[in-house]
Amino acid sequence: MSNSVSNALSNPSRLASLRATGLLDAPPEQTFDRLTALATRLLGVPVAVVSLVDANRQFFVSCVGVGEPWKTDRQTPLSHSFCQYVVTSGEALIVNDAREHPTVRANLAVHDLNVIAYAGLPLRMSTGEVLGSFCAIDHVPRQWNEADIDALRTLADAAMAELELRMASRTLAEREARFRGALENIRALAVTLDIDGRITFVNNFLLELSGWSRDELIGSDYFERLVPRDQSAARRGLFASESLGDFASHNDGEILTKAGHRRVISWDNILLRGSNGDVQGVAGIGHDVTVQQQAARLKDELIGVVSHELRGPLTAIRGGLRLMAPHVEKLEGTSRKLFDMATRNSDRLLRLVNDLLDLERTESGAIPLERRVVPSAQLLEDARDASSGISESAGIPVEMSADDSTVEGDPDRLVQVLMNLIGNAIKFSPPDGVVQLSARRDAGEVHFTIRDQGRGIPEDQIDRIFDRFAQVEANDAKQRGGAGLGLSICRAIVLQHGGRIWAESEPGRGSTFHFVVPGVDGG
Repeated sequence: MSNSVSNALSNPSRLASLRATGLLDAPPEQTFDRLTALATRLLGVPVAVVSLVDANRQFFVSCVGVGEPWKTDRQTPLSHSFCQYVVTSGEALIVNDAREHPTVRANLAVHDLNVIAYAGLPLRMSTGEVLGSFCAIDHVPRQWNEADIDALRTLADAAMAELELRMASRTLAEREARFRGALENIRALAVTLDIDGRITFVNNFLLELSGWSRDELIGSDYFERLVPRDQSAARRGLFASESLGDFASHNDGEILTKAGHRRVISWDNILLRGSNGDVQGVAGIGHDVTVQQQAARLKDELIGVVSHELRGPLTAIRGGLRLMAPHVEKLEGTSRKLFDMATRNSDRLLRLVNDLLDLERTESGAIPLERRVVPSAQLLEDARDASSGISESAGIPVEMSADDSTVEGDPDRLVQVLMNLIGNAIKFSPPDGVVQLSARRDAGEVHFTIRDQGRGIPEDQIDRIFDRFAQVEANDAKQRGGAGLGLSICRAIVLQHGGRIWAESEPGRGSTFHFVVPGVDGG
């Protein structure tokens, strides 16, 4: 065998496709046996073979009229194979008398299998790879005519269609097995239903969460078994119409465990369709959000308490203390200390309550943005003017520079972000420090920076400074004021504008806070 022939037969991609048929060394298949039997009748030949050729042999997927021991073995070495030349050339091989044909006359099949006349057509995949041959064989010389070749080509096409169908089914089955295996191991609920709402698959995590066994769920009605009875609308929500045009790809709903406990599940759903496009069911991947929903309700209750039960009394206390201030000017010693302490703490607590409520309303979207187009320079100037009191009191100048960029946003909220960042920068600046503001256009966005010359932020802290109640050092709240909510509020406002915010710092050399928001074209 020449190197070129050997290389063609040993091509890794072709061999992989050959193995993917699942037919090598497999038992005989009636579908292929019917095709070879039909070939013998149509062509009037004693032998017909569907042959797959690998690197060392040809295997008979089906054979009619082949003598022993080849019929039982269902294979021959390549020394006895004409089909290998069909594979290596990718073309039909038509031999009227093998004893006189230059390519095959030395092949042992001529003598040992009495192959005299041979017509073989390639079994070619849609990807172009040739896996074998559909061939007709006669034991005497024969002139193959055009009708013979056309009939053989039709049979070869039918055999190849069956091969590709089996490969596709095998691949689909393997993918489904891998997919189901993955679903069994994920820490999420997985379920599939048929069009009638009956459960066809559940994974281990759903069984673990629900307390039901697989036998109890498979084949049962999902809505009767797992959905609480007071939520009968769930079925209508899943199969909204005959056409499923209103199908919900995402929904939150409760399931009922075997013990009678309710769990809130957030589902992502897809329709399952057959080969003709008809809807055959639905598959859902769900996450248990019971704890999160309970936490959200508790948070709402807490915010209500903070808003109605704390802010009102604190406002009254602070107002009362301010009314009393002129009357306690002459107080000295412990009495004056206690009054001043009460004033400072009421102010601090009211700021904390207001910041907490402001953050919650911003994150929940309860405070709508009043958007308008505004120059970036105007935002910087307004924030600097509003911060002039603390700037002058601390002796820290605030410098600014801006190009002609503009943004479309809520000016009051963006100024609030800038004021928070300016206030922080002043708070942590050294006595001779300077705070620098800038705004510039940057690829469709406007990039704001606030730079200070303070102590900086340790590397292990910089990723958490926008978290609620975050303090770089434990005594910052006591020494410098603030409850650690200012940066969280900044982040919430920037995100509400569709932007992003981050910080860069080098300990001992200051910090730079950045945020970007969408700009306005041409400005």
